[in-house]
Amino acid sequence: MNKKILIATDGSTYSNQALVYAAKMFGDRQDIRFHLLNCTAPSHGALPEPVNNQSSLFPISEENTNRCKAANTCLQQAKERLCRLEITADRITSSVVAADNIARAIQGEAEHLLVDCIVVARRGIGFVGEMLLGSVSADLFRKCHRIPLWIIDGEVMSKNILVSVDGSCHSLMAVDHLAHIVSGREDVQIFLYHFKRFFQGKAGLQEQLHPKWDEDWCKTYLTGNNSIYDAPLQLLREADIPEGRVTILPESKHIDESSSMINQARRHQCGTIVMGRPRAGMTRSIWGEVASRTIKNTQNMTLWIVG
Repeated sequence: MNKKILIATDGSTYSNQALVYAAKMFGDRQDIRFHLLNCTAPSHGALPEPVNNQSSLFPISEENTNRCKAANTCLQQAKERLCRLEITADRITSSVVAADNIARAIQGEAEHLLVDCIVVARRGIGFVGEMLLGSVSADLFRKCHRIPLWIIDGEVMSKNILVSVDGSCHSLMAVDHLAHIVSGREDVQIFLYHFKRFFQGKAGLQEQLHPKWDEDWCKTYLTGNNSIYDAPLQLLREADIPEGRVTILPESKHIDESSSMINQARRHQCGTIVMGRPRAGMTRSIWGEVASRTIKNTQNMTLWIVG
């Protein structure tokens, strides 16, 4: 089954790092397709843009012509970069979208194309900068819950992957996404990481069954003393990932989950962290949750956020 990854690109160093990451992780995987997206500012002239430029009676403005050329040049350069990274041209598609809100446009195009994930670079301007200037990655993080979001910071050197498991439904969905993307891979090492929160009771996955898994599967893998690991391990087995490529890390009991997870990823040379998060409205503050703190503190890593 082919999978499609949407990469938002604007020709910057940051978006080029996203291209390099995608090529490093999936360059030799023929089941992975790449869609390059460039967003441009819409026209704000007195007349609306014609639906069909060829049949329009109105001339195309020089501003819009230049904007279109710049977008297509950006996409062509991104495609050439992927080709230099040994990804064949037949695996690459592209589109240009005019939009006032870039994050909303990226999400809309991703939903229209039914992609498996959105890849976007974080510009590293920090929390204050994001509050004052806005950020596409931050906006997507706030609003994009239907499609997994991959946020890249810096140069990612390793294919190793750390996935956070905690016995929750959204954690299991994150593992399911990982299993789907890397199915059949024998060249990645996956580390299962569990953070034991203080005063945390046992998670009750049986109370939040997802229709993706039937009752027998849930009874087999979501019950028992080791259900936090049993279900993720089974999902990875079903994706034909060799058991020797999966390692269960010792349980962590540090105070801060985010810093503990990042430290574990660095210790085991993981370039990617995978985690699930509750649906919108289930957390009190965006900057108070683990995912947002992890985004702020990762360097030269990619964070896959599911949910």
